[in-house]
Amino acid sequence: MTLISRSRPATSLMPGVLPGAVLGSGLAAAAAITGLLRRDKPLHPVGHHGTGHLTVTDPAPDLGIEAIARTGTRPCRARWSRAMGLPQGWPDIEGLALRLEGAAPDGGDADLLFASTGSRAWNRYLLTMRGPGHFGRVTTLLPVRAGGRAVTFRLSPQPELPDVLPDQLPPSSYALEVARGTGGWERVGHVDVAWAEDDTSDRFDPVTHPLAGLEQYAFVTGLREPAYVAARAVARARPTTGGHHHA
Repeated sequence: MTLISRSRPATSLMPGVLPGAVLGSGLAAAAAITGLLRRDKPLHPVGHHGTGHLTVTDPAPDLGIEAIARTGTRPCRARWSRAMGLPQGWPDIEGLALRLEGAAPDGGDADLLFASTGSRAWNRYLLTMRGPGHFGRVTTLLPVRAGGRAVTFRLSPQPELPDVLPDQLPPSSYALEVARGTGGWERVGHVDVAWAEDDTSDRFDPVTHPLAGLEQYAFVTGLREPAYVAARAVARARPTTGGHHHA
């Protein structure tokens, strides 16, 4: 699948860019070295892709995010993966990328990236490891600005899962929730995905494919983007077939 290239949103050199860029450069170097040594994508090397829909049932128009401002359904694509690509049987960070069709400021597609974290106010910004067959709540980890304040998104499997689902594809339905600052989670709708065994070569990036109504904090942009650039530069996507075990 070929994606249409879009211009990168302008980011002014406001406070926060430089510290984030310094840390981001270190992450970029680590990602590049990992990819070259493994001869594949350094981040999220193997996964499953899926297609589905986001259905908004409890809109939050005050946040100014078009995709969740009113009730309705829009198509989406998704990719589930283990972030570090550690050997089979090892715990890893669960990752889920979501692409919402027509949700970008220019009418194109927009991306959100989720990872396994805690769900409380004190640990929702901390990554957590999950063992093979374990699926759970995933959040956008780093906050974005919407409606004049920090906002974080969360996907929660529906219904609640048993402790482990060995040799299963990811959950097919998630509640989509949003938190304002460190406040409680508010459900806005649900995401339903039909997962495939195979993978996709799509690249997901919330900085270059932003959701209309969201603004990336300068520090977050400086932290994330160098690692994305390095990962794409050394990426050699692998198919999910051929004996790779993902869950």
